[in-house]
Formats: sequence, C-alpha cells, structure tokens
Amino acid sequence: MRPRRRLGVGLVVLLTAGLLACGGDDICLNCPNGTPSPGTQSVTVSGNIASSNPFTSPPAINVVICLGLNEEGLEGCPTTFFTVPNNDGTFSRSNVEAGALSIFFWVDQNQNGMIEPDDLIAQLSDPEGLLDDVGAGRTVNVGNARILFLEGTATASITVTTTPTPTPSPGASPTPTRTP
Repeated sequence: MRPRRRLGVGLVVLLTAGLLACGGDDICLNCPNGTPSPGTQSVTVSGNIASSNPFTSPPAINVVICLGLNEEGLEGCPTTFFTVPNNDGTFSRSNVEAGALSIFFWVDQNQNGMIEPDDLIAQLSDPEGLLDDVGAGRTVNVGNARILFLEGTATASITVTTTPTPTPSPGASPTPTRTP
C-alpha cells in the first residue's frame, strides 16, 4: 500500500471554505484575486473518466487542478481549481489560470471537504509534458482517464488545443439603428 501524504493545513482550510461557501463546479481556491474572469485569458480543462480502481462512481471523484505544483506535491499547490464529474464521468472546468498544470483525482471518503490519509488520491501522468506550460486561450482535454487510486496514478489521452471562439448563431444580425 502506498503511503498517504498529509495535506497542508492552509490548503485544507481553503478547500473546505471554498466548498462550503461557493457551490457549483466553478470554484477557484487560493486564486490571487478570486475566481478568474472568463474569456481567452484562461484555460478550460475538460475530459471524461473511463474507469477507476477501486471502482468509484464518477460524481464521487473530485477533479483537482493545481497551478504551479512544486516538490511538496498537492500539499504545496499554491493555486487550486476544483470540479466534479457528471454521472457519465464527463467533467469541465473553465476559468483556470494559464501556466503549469497538474491534475489530481480525489475521493473524499467521509465527505467532509478535507483531504485525509484514508482518502483516495491519484495524479494524472503527463509523460509528454503537455501540461508543463498551458497558455491562455487553450483547452486541455483529458480523454478516457483511467484512475488507479491504490497506485496513486492516472493515465489519459491528453490534448491541448486552442479554445474555440464563439461564433454568432445563424440569423443573428446587428440591431438596427434609426437615423433622424
């Protein structure tokens, strides 16, 4: 069995406060100026969970996106973004700050909002370094994530693409103006 790491008190307090204060799947913890504004200045992370071992229902798995991971692991993550998958395992988190991203999958065993030694945690493997410096206006797709909680790892097909610019809907026209 792999040893469990204890999460720093600061991140636990911020994670708990964020979960209790903000609902929804657009939570930003430790962000320097609160939740980043939407637009091309941020990154979108989306994907799907194909399997987990031991099996865990996707909505019970938290997806934690860490900006600026250091040697301390998740405990030392300075900025954290959070989302929860749908029943079919799909997830999406917009407004993630650009930079070096690390993605973790976490099961909060007692659902208290705090990472504890008995919780299952796995880090997404990124052997090609695609997440080392994700630029603003990009979308990270984590396709068919296979999570091995007991080994603490996860694998997936990772792609980073340009976030599409919204296009006007057909039939949309400018608002007419009157001239006297």
